[in-house]
Amino acid sequence: MNKITNIFLLLVTFPVMLICIFIGGDLPIDMLKTTGGQIPYQQAIFWIAATLVFVILIRRILKRWTGMQILSQKQKFVWNQEVSKERKVRILLYNCLEALALFSLAYGLYRVCPQGWPIPLAYGIGGLEIIFTSLFSWFSKTWRIGITKKAVVLADREVKALYFLGLRKIFVHQETLHFNYKDDLQLNMPFGAVEDKKEFMQTIWANVNQDKVYAEESFKDFL
Repeated sequence: MNKITNIFLLLVTFPVMLICIFIGGDLPIDMLKTTGGQIPYQQAIFWIAATLVFVILIRRILKRWTGMQILSQKQKFVWNQEVSKERKVRILLYNCLEALALFSLAYGLYRVCPQGWPIPLAYGIGGLEIIFTSLFSWFSKTWRIGITKKAVVLADREVKALYFLGLRKIFVHQETLHFNYKDDLQLNMPFGAVEDKKEFMQTIWANVNQDKVYAEESFKDFL
């Protein structure tokens, strides 16, 4: 989820940067026979661009908080634990880098085009949310992984659900847990997120259809 959102954000950011550069620098636009500073409805353009950026960021925020809220309902899971310390440190590092990138982008866009302040404001709010969520999740232990009778659910930097329905093969490769389904569908999640790997694997095996699911030796080693 987080990767897809970042791709969308990048696709939007490139034209947004061009808008700010052309308008802020009053650069010539030959095809329109004008300059950036002479483009009409500039404030409308800035607010539309900022709203688009904010909608993408809000979508990620809502999914992330929804996932953490679901994992906090421990009574709905047959197994539920906080992600490993190693995973927490990695998430915190990635989040800090992402927040730094958003803050840098906000600062750069504001310096280039001060009149387009709604756009850097949107990026700045996104960076602040990442910092707040990271600190909140670290101390409240809301980065968790759980198992229900129907799926494995991970909620930390992103939200992932690996369902048991239609599962045909399960194995571990390069610190990644892989679920292979019928029709060649494949899903995976970071195995390093799990602290108690043995109990985690035993709980998964107890809740899948063992007559239809093939477990490779890399999975059975933990049973």
